[in-house]
Amino acid sequence: MSMTERKRVIVVGHINHDRIWRLTEPLRAGGRIAWSSRETRLGGGGYFTARRLLELGHDVALLSTLMTDGHGREALTALQAAGFDTTLITQREGETDFADILLDPTGERTILSSERRLSRSFHLDQPVKADAFYVNAPKLPEAIRASLHQSPLVLSQFPLREAEPRPADVMIGSKADLPGMALDDIWNRASTLAGPRLRHLVMTDGPAAITVFDGSVEHSVSLDRIVTVRDTIGAGDTFSGSLLHGLLEGRDVVEAAKIAGDETTAWLTQREAETQAATEKSIS
Repeated sequence: MSMTERKRVIVVGHINHDRIWRLTEPLRAGGRIAWSSRETRLGGGGYFTARRLLELGHDVALLSTLMTDGHGREALTALQAAGFDTTLITQREGETDFADILLDPTGERTILSSERRLSRSFHLDQPVKADAFYVNAPKLPEAIRASLHQSPLVLSQFPLREAEPRPADVMIGSKADLPGMALDDIWNRASTLAGPRLRHLVMTDGPAAITVFDGSVEHSVSLDRIVTVRDTIGAGDTFSGSLLHGLLEGRDVVEAAKIAGDETTAWLTQREAETQAATEKSIS
């Protein structure tokens, strides 16, 4: 990406400390499950989307919260070193709560989060400006909502818990999170949250076709290839970052969704290869 195409994007979302347990077999009721490895890394919807946008050459500011303990300080230092604008990150007193992610051999994941971690909120004193916003949060303070109203482009993740309205041009969701729900019903819920500004609903379905819907016309977007990987954590958030990048380039939403889906497949494949190489190196 050339510097003339570089955009300022503010990502509103959580930065998690994920403790990933790689299981040797799927979870089952009453079972005794062994794990082969355990690692801790930064994650969360805000982090993965922001990282993808940063990789694509944008000026990315994270609007999030971190604790003031050692884990929080180390995370802030790592984010700054990576090139993120961290001036909108709020630091709060207390200890970092980890998210435990149980990852079975098929790639199925189970996420364990404390109620305190899920109740984390965001803070912003005054509205801020950017070329685009990405929002992955159920509740937003007034200053953030005011920032979204004046932004030329807003993408929002479809919130799964009780959420407050937010202006958005595109709402992104996963069919796995809304099983059995008709597309028209999803659109109606998205419209209630995003208001009259909503133009498109983009629904992913794992490796299956992506659905793009404008309230009347439905487009099905198939990927060039399907891959099977053991770790899909962050795939949906990486897709969101690539989709926003495509829209900032001036592409229509269907084309942007196609490119974002294929780029996410490539990202998953590369990470799987890197993980496998690291595992083999540690064994040898």
